[in-house]
Amino acid sequence: MPTGRGLYSKTEIKDFYLDLAKIPTSAAMVESKSLEQHVVTPRQQYRPDLLSYDLYGNSNYWWTIVLLNRDQLKDPIRNLTAGTVLRVVSPKSISGVV
Repeated sequence: MPTGRGLYSKTEIKDFYLDLAKIPTSAAMVESKSLEQHVVTPRQQYRPDLLSYDLYGNSNYWWTIVLLNRDQLKDPIRNLTAGTVLRVVSPKSISGVV
């Protein structure tokens, strides 16, 4: 399917890779999971990876915290300040999310 008159106008658009990342919505993520509140400490400020490590023992789960709190964390680094109260999936329930 041509897409214009430029140099690549006869190049077809392939979109079969777009479904590889199956990131859950926040509603699906908390379905039948227990949530907890966590107050960000000064040590965890600006460090979503460190917050994830402190909670779950793995820094790769930072995106679950950001996804659940996207109304507060427009920028997951700059908005993560000490004293912020966040909703988090309990450490016992995180294995069912990821």
